[in-house]
Amino acid sequence: MLDWLSRNRSAVGTGAAAYAILVGLFLVGVFVDAEIPGAVALGIVPAAFAALCPPWAVARLAAAAAVFAAYLTMEYENTGTATKAIHLGVVVGLGVVGVWASATRVRHSIQLGQARSATLILQRTVLEPIPTDLPGYEVSALYLPADLETKVGGDMFAVVRSRHGMRVLMGDVRGKGIGAVTTAATLMACFREAAHYEPSLPGLAARLEERIAQIDEERAGPADERFATAVLFAFDEPTHLRMLSCGHTPPLHLRSGRAVELELPINAPPLGTAGLYDRIEYAEYRVSYVPGDVLVVVTDGVTEARDPAGRFYPFGERLIRWGHHGAQRIANELITDVTIHTGGRLRDDAAVLVVRKAHDDEMSPVA
Repeated sequence: MLDWLSRNRSAVGTGAAAYAILVGLFLVGVFVDAEIPGAVALGIVPAAFAALCPPWAVARLAAAAAVFAAYLTMEYENTGTATKAIHLGVVVGLGVVGVWASATRVRHSIQLGQARSATLILQRTVLEPIPTDLPGYEVSALYLPADLETKVGGDMFAVVRSRHGMRVLMGDVRGKGIGAVTTAATLMACFREAAHYEPSLPGLAARLEERIAQIDEERAGPADERFATAVLFAFDEPTHLRMLSCGHTPPLHLRSGRAVELELPINAPPLGTAGLYDRIEYAEYRVSYVPGDVLVVVTDGVTEARDPAGRFYPFGERLIRWGHHGAQRIANELITDVTIHTGGRLRDDAAVLVVRKAHDDEMSPVA
């Protein structure tokens, strides 16, 4: 309701300004000199406000301009009938152009809104909701696209509660648009299925590598044109997590007010690049992870975000501020802060996934 009132108040103000300018030009013609600025200048007003007013408002403005122009040309212009007709025709023509431009803008706006809705549905379908029944863990994830016109990108995350324990994937597919989101969807579907059968993270990574290679075989283009960074996690031990990275941005581990970057000794290359190597080693590592600890995984849209002066976003430094909050609060604060840091202009899609290990008294029974 408040948005509707705000939009209508803005429209009324714009319309009032347009009529004020129109009347001002008319009065100049009547009381100063009909040739300064001249009747033709009245036609500029509806054309100029076509970008701000709806078609019906521009049509009314154009009609008023035509009436004022007719009065000025008939009563004050010392020219021939043909010249007066030309002047009046220009005003009417500019009014028609203004109405057409406004109608075209509105039509394109509606089409863009429909495209945004369709692609947002697509993105939500790809990024399935985080499971709510994850005893012992609090998990939250957010996605912010850089391309606000289409709302699709290649960032991906998935959380699966398998028979082997909770499995988490965060990744970033090269490129943007439908191609990137389709590849992301395929990899996430593969992960969600394989997580139930592969107890080891190297096994999961091998499955994902095989699947992205199949995508390259199914579609046109060299194999090295389609790849994705990814990081995999296994939460199935009381005091440790296991992780494996395929060229992805190192996650941060929050504990006792400190943020530690989890840079692994062996980092496998991105998924989809196996053909460039003689042999790939997928190595998983155990990391201490006790109640109260928080794991924050992001894509490079966060770590490489820059402010208008070109300064990178201080990821770890800012994150410490919210380490004592819940997973959802941390994700919300981080995305909001990145947006503020960049002035609302992200250069790349940004995804955030936060996993907080709950204390014993916070754990809910398994449903």
